[in-house]
Amino acid sequence: MINREKCASCYSDNFSVVYNFGDIPLAGSFPLEADRNNIKKYPLSIIMCNDCKLVQTDTLIDPKILFKDYRYISSVGMQKHFNSYADWLIDNENITNDTQILEFGCNDGPLLYALKERGINNTIGIDPATNIVELGRKKNLNLIDDFFNYGFVKKKKWTNKYDFILASNTFAHITDINSVVKGIEYSLKKDGKFIFEVQYLLDLVDKFQFDFMYHEHLYYYTVTSLKHLLSKHNLKIVDVEKIPTHSGSIRITATKDLTIKVNPKVSEFIEKEKSYEDLSNFSNSIETSLQELKKFLKDNQDKKIIGYGASGRANVVIGTLDLDNTDVDYIIDESPERYNRYTSNGKIPIYPPSHIDKADYILIFAWNFADMIIEKTKHLGIPYVIPFPQIKIIK
Repeated sequence: MINREKCASCYSDNFSVVYNFGDIPLAGSFPLEADRNNIKKYPLSIIMCNDCKLVQTDTLIDPKILFKDYRYISSVGMQKHFNSYADWLIDNENITNDTQILEFGCNDGPLLYALKERGINNTIGIDPATNIVELGRKKNLNLIDDFFNYGFVKKKKWTNKYDFILASNTFAHITDINSVVKGIEYSLKKDGKFIFEVQYLLDLVDKFQFDFMYHEHLYYYTVTSLKHLLSKHNLKIVDVEKIPTHSGSIRITATKDLTIKVNPKVSEFIEKEKSYEDLSNFSNSIETSLQELKKFLKDNQDKKIIGYGASGRANVVIGTLDLDNTDVDYIIDESPERYNRYTSNGKIPIYPPSHIDKADYILIFAWNFADMIIEKTKHLGIPYVIPFPQIKIIK
């Protein structure tokens, strides 16, 4: 682990602090019983570069620690989105089976699988999570278990090779982001396009998605900060649109073909972002809401409370408040990769939905999916607690 001394994008050392979470475990960690007593914590502050406006973490952890044994499976809960995305690519970008497509950070390949189901087979995926890549290969997808960056593509001699390079929810995870963007520029054909989806800082602030901020998510992008980063490597943003994933994301289209006209929406996004350069109110709200949840749990220690949604977001809250099974008995999750493991601090067990028994409350840690979770579990007759932005009880 090292502390960030310079901005990952522009290399400035001119930062302001958005929020300090203190020392917390990795949000993507779900330890087994044998590992519960060997939990590592790392400092985490969210900072903004005052020059290029990129919001980023102040702590850098070896990517091999973060992603070689990864427990997030994109196809669990996200396949419908990727099916829609595949349709969008075919309809809007005229992708055919002759189109050369590369996706990095492909996880278990839900987008590539959706393209394959639509007759698009000329694809390759790259992801460093060995266990997740194996799941994708079982779908007969062409996947490489490695990190995508300039050194990797140069070794492969992929000069001007791909019509499209895609990335979904991975562009925020990359330590040496300049090397990756350089690799994208190197690998794209002259009229090729880089299309990627990433959570949008403005939605994160407006919808109070502070629990999406953790070590694995190194960056929280705006069109402003992305334009600065991509332009350094001769890539021009030509289009942007809002998409609903992860409570608010953007889909960016960039190219090195300077003849392609820029959609006016790009400048509209950048203009709106100017009013989000001071995040002090957001910071104060995070502190208030965390303390309210801590007080609720303390006041209800005689009640049986179970959690729902053992995501990285849950780990942020649990790690920051250092909750244990006297606060929350256990957490329900729908991903088999997390069954019979523990939250990142090693103190709350995780079970499948079939484990739910009598309780006084269900605390919905995955509160951005509250409506969906309530619909699935309302037959249980257990009151719900929505923790953020303010404590809300639903009976």
